[in-house]
Amino acid sequence: MEPSYSKTTPGSGGAAESSLSWAALLAAYRLGPKERWSGSVIERLGPWLTKARHRLIAVPPFLDNEDIAQQLVVEVLRIAARWRPQCEDRWIPRRLVEAAERRVRMGLSRERSNLAVELDEALEISNAPEPNLVFDTPLGTASAQDLLVLYRVKVLGEPVAALAREAGITPRQMRRRVWSARKRAQASGSTGAKKV
Repeated sequence: MEPSYSKTTPGSGGAAESSLSWAALLAAYRLGPKERWSGSVIERLGPWLTKARHRLIAVPPFLDNEDIAQQLVVEVLRIAARWRPQCEDRWIPRRLVEAAERRVRMGLSRERSNLAVELDEALEISNAPEPNLVFDTPLGTASAQDLLVLYRVKVLGEPVAALAREAGITPRQMRRRVWSARKRAQASGSTGAKKV
């Protein structure tokens, strides 16, 4: 069935537009001027769009209910512009809106997963340094763990044997770890002060 292009105003829901079958209306939208037929498509899909809109949940503060409704309409028109229905005429509005609803739902899901966490003074702060954080010190390059071991041994004066027990290694291995950390903290090939 070829759609008739009557002289009614766009989206007015005139007699010619309302008497079209769903397949003919989609064909008219796909083939004819989109501005003329988009209002009729959206108007006739009103009840299905309303139900779909109520099933979708907003993601404040970035997306509110109006944004979701607008995105649902955009997706319906995008699908209608290229979809050639292969089902009975009575199933077309439901399938069209369900496809648009799925796309909007996927977008909302992505939006929810990418929400930024607002910093709050009530949030707990972890005192543990990041394990692979590397500091470029004036003396050389050392990891956070290297600096922590050196601080505990050289500044706080903790015994190497106590650190070894805490780490579950022998004192000899801990001395080697302290020595390696010290070497990494020193500048390679530096012309700094000589050791005494």
